[in-house]
Amino acid sequence: MKNFTLFEDQNEFVDNLRHALREGFRSILGVASPAFGKTVVAGYITSEAKKKTGGSVWFLVHRKNLLRQTSQSFWKAGIEHGLITSGKRRSELPVQVGTIGTVHSRYASMKAPTILFIDEAHLGKGRMFETVITWAIEQGSIVIGLTGTPQRLDGKPLDIFQKMIEAKSTRWLIDQGRLSRYEIYSTPNLPDISTVRKSGGDLNREDLAAVMDTKTIVGDAIGHWRKYANGMITVCYCVNVAHSKHTAAAFNAAGIAAVHVDADTTTAELKDACEGLADGRYKTLCNCELVIEGFDLSAQVGRDITLECCILLRPTESLARYLQMVFRALRKKNRPAVILDHAGCVWKHGLPDDDREWSLEGRKKGKRKKDEDEQPDLQIQQCMNCYHVFKAGPDCCPSCGEPLPRKARAEIEVVDGELEKIDVAQIRRERKREQGQARTLRELIELGLRRGMNKPSQWAAITLSARAGRKPTAKDFAEAKRVMLEIQQGGSSEEEAF
Repeated sequence: MKNFTLFEDQNEFVDNLRHALREGFRSILGVASPAFGKTVVAGYITSEAKKKTGGSVWFLVHRKNLLRQTSQSFWKAGIEHGLITSGKRRSELPVQVGTIGTVHSRYASMKAPTILFIDEAHLGKGRMFETVITWAIEQGSIVIGLTGTPQRLDGKPLDIFQKMIEAKSTRWLIDQGRLSRYEIYSTPNLPDISTVRKSGGDLNREDLAAVMDTKTIVGDAIGHWRKYANGMITVCYCVNVAHSKHTAAAFNAAGIAAVHVDADTTTAELKDACEGLADGRYKTLCNCELVIEGFDLSAQVGRDITLECCILLRPTESLARYLQMVFRALRKKNRPAVILDHAGCVWKHGLPDDDREWSLEGRKKGKRKKDEDEQPDLQIQQCMNCYHVFKAGPDCCPSCGEPLPRKARAEIEVVDGELEKIDVAQIRRERKREQGQARTLRELIELGLRRGMNKPSQWAAITLSARAGRKPTAKDFAEAKRVMLEIQQGGSSEEEAF
């Protein structure tokens, strides 16, 4: 087994996990962005556990293709291991890589490991996941879940874990050069999904396909790919298998080599698709629910495949699903990733590297306001010279330098079907300015509520106390809770900053 050299932030993450264990927590959810190196960290912990205690370590995934790529990563790191999966006789090696489904079917006759890693642990409240995790905890295992998006599609809490540990943010990884910068081009004319039913916490696929699987939308995707991402290695996310096949066929008909893959694609076909991307035979990979959670294209063929562009043809209610899709294109590269959003996802869920407040408590339920499903009120301005879209404020276009009037987004006449570039830096500056303008406790809480925070009163108390150069007290939190209750009840109060 080789010696692992961790980045400083990875060491900090491991130290935080150790501290949580010393505090008595036995099931911990580790949250880290892509390219943070979750598998590397798991490998390091595995090697340390073997050296110090001689205990057993399992790393469980939920798909067979993830089993294969995780096993390859462990062998590459010099970690000898067995496999727990159907059709394989289990070895007695202390380190095992397996599928959650196989362990679920066999756990009654198995001895739980010393340490159990659960990959893509935001799925942890699913029946199989919860059964296996509960069994391991009852058997005395330390359970460490790993995910980049700690939010279930149905909004239910992830309370099977006792503690959440967060690594450095996506924004920090971009600033450090571990993830690539990005440009987003999004449509001002959102798909009309008003008649699309909900199913399983997200939009019904059959209804959604009827909206998105059209010649107009797919044709726009091809035209905009040529305009903004011509020649880039691209992954395209579609609603269902038929939509993905139609999209791949349309790209091919337009002279752009594309290939479709899905969960039923054979190993040989998947390998050919990945090798085709690596050697340039294909430019676009169309898929439905495959190149998403934890999926590493490079691991399928043992060659580097750096995705440069992501096309979103699938609206979603799920923040986690949106982030899983766009994260695939943020792997480190020499130029910015290009995200072509034909589904309006960025208007609903924000930028990929927004600061987000994660919680084990899940999303709060309650009746939505009538306009809550509409685009956020992001006062955006558009340059009619180059169609670059950015946060309102500059006197000239940040992209082409064209002088422009200051207009709210709603006042701008847009070109039908044209994607608009989003000025990420300007949006970030505007949000910081918005927070700075919230001077009182009440204003901060109202801002937190508008941003959909899980604990806006606590955030407001912490923020206001930090401005005063001190830590918040129990009295501060109690006052913030009182003010939030007053806001929710429709009352008003006058109060000064601390």
